[in-house]
Amino acid sequence: MNASNASLFRFNKYLYRYWKLQAAVITLGLIITPLVLLNPYLAKLIIDTAYTNKDLWLFFIIIFMGAGIFILAAFLNSLSSYLVCRIRLGIHFDLSRDLSNHIHSLALDFFHKKSSGEYLYRVTGDVPAVSAFLSNAIPQIITLFTRLISILIIVFCLNRRLALFALFLAPLNYLYHHLLGRWLKEITHRLIDKTQDILGYISELFSHMYLVKAFDGGDYETKRFLENLTKKIYCDKKNSELTTISNFTASVINKIISIIIVLYGGYLVFKGIMTLGNLAAIMIYLAQLIAVVDSIGRFYETVAISSVSCQYLAEVIGIKPQIINRPDARNYPILLGAIEFRNVSFGYQENKPVFINITFSIKEASKIALVGSSGCGKTTLLALILRLYELNDGTVLIDGVDIKDMTLQSLRAQIGIALQEPFLWNDSIKNNILYSKEDASMLEVMQAARLAEADDFIMALPKGYDTIIGENAYKISEGQKQRIAIARALIKRPKILILDEAMSSLDSETEDKIIENIKSAFRDSTIIVVSHRLSAVRKMELAYFLKNPLEIQLATPEEFIEKDSKYRELFASQIEKAPESAAIFKTE
Repeated sequence: MNASNASLFRFNKYLYRYWKLQAAVITLGLIITPLVLLNPYLAKLIIDTAYTNKDLWLFFIIIFMGAGIFILAAFLNSLSSYLVCRIRLGIHFDLSRDLSNHIHSLALDFFHKKSSGEYLYRVTGDVPAVSAFLSNAIPQIITLFTRLISILIIVFCLNRRLALFALFLAPLNYLYHHLLGRWLKEITHRLIDKTQDILGYISELFSHMYLVKAFDGGDYETKRFLENLTKKIYCDKKNSELTTISNFTASVINKIISIIIVLYGGYLVFKGIMTLGNLAAIMIYLAQLIAVVDSIGRFYETVAISSVSCQYLAEVIGIKPQIINRPDARNYPILLGAIEFRNVSFGYQENKPVFINITFSIKEASKIALVGSSGCGKTTLLALILRLYELNDGTVLIDGVDIKDMTLQSLRAQIGIALQEPFLWNDSIKNNILYSKEDASMLEVMQAARLAEADDFIMALPKGYDTIIGENAYKISEGQKQRIAIARALIKRPKILILDEAMSSLDSETEDKIIENIKSAFRDSTIIVVSHRLSAVRKMELAYFLKNPLEIQLATPEEFIEKDSKYRELFASQIEKAPESAAIFKTE
């Protein structure tokens, strides 16, 4: 059994919750089967009894009986379809929930390895496909094979020769579907890949629309889109061609089989071996038999196509989370905010270390600036405090406790962070600020906004805190976005506050006000500021200078300016050099 087909069985557990509905669908299918099989026998009675004996009343009775059976079967079929729909929607919900939970449990670097189009298709394409298959697979298998066996038994009872002859011809239909299923599986793989490429491209295009407009790249992007679309349409075309060939070939094979059976059956009637009524009933039964065999073949095609989505989903769900809570992890409260890196080594790739055996500590309630050249690992260092990545070696401690001994929820809930990219939702300003503390009051929201110097511009908006800021917060400026992101970090009153280039789009005056507000309101919290602005660094008590993967130095900002040439180079454009032995800060 290959990986694709094996993955089908992995998702059977989602059927257990709906076993009662599944049982009801199977029961309905078993009830419908004899109703459907009864009609051909009624046709035999009409020809051999009612017609032969010229019995008009018997003819009407049989006709009305057949109509009643047809209506009852149609009703039961509709009820069965409704129950299957309920199962499908339930499985869709359960599978989507589990996929979402699993994706959120994966480490941050997982999302750097795949395109957004792949994640979008897992949710919008693969989950519905797997849900539809699971909801109907077992009832369909049981119903089809029950009808197949029942029809064969009935036809054998009516005429053994014709039954054996039909049984010999019927597999021709299935063999064709088996071969076609393999081709469809390959096409489906390519079709899904191309659809993922288009979804990823469109997602990226809309997020970069400002750039497209600024560079007048509409024609170029249209060309790129059409190139991707052409590749997908080619796969769609191949799929359509195979489907058309399948339908035509299946129809021809079915007709040929029917004609051969009619010829043989007619020969038996002329020889007096069986009656015309028997032949009519057998022909209807054999038409049903051919339809069942055709349905089994098409079910195999569905299995082949669905197995592709099952395989893709299984690959994602099969990825084990790298960052998880230890069995003995606890909800430790961060009381002081002291941070220690002890012999920490880390790298995103093997043999490409960002840090090598680095050791330093940040005292509780410190107000420090983390500085270094671009790409030296400042943001990575902060991510390690949040345990967004797993260390290669060493330990990170908060208040003397290894962060691995803390639950991820308690660790991250007590650390506030605002980044250079605000990452705001297409929602109201209030809800964006509440994202880090959903149960906060409106007073807390406004207090956080005031500390971030955001309250004034928010209140000036027509709907104030209820203003919807749009996708990527396009309705407000970059500086306003950053202030909302800072308010979001402040509202939970964290013991450790991280501002990673969080004020890069603000003017110096506003930046100074925010820093003073935070230092005043969070005297007992540890504050870490990453900034390329000397004015922001100067307002911190200490500067931690990340010089290389092996070394981090600390001193006051003034001491670094006076004594460290590499440090001065970082802020060269912001420093006016007097005599070589001294440095004078520029006036803001």
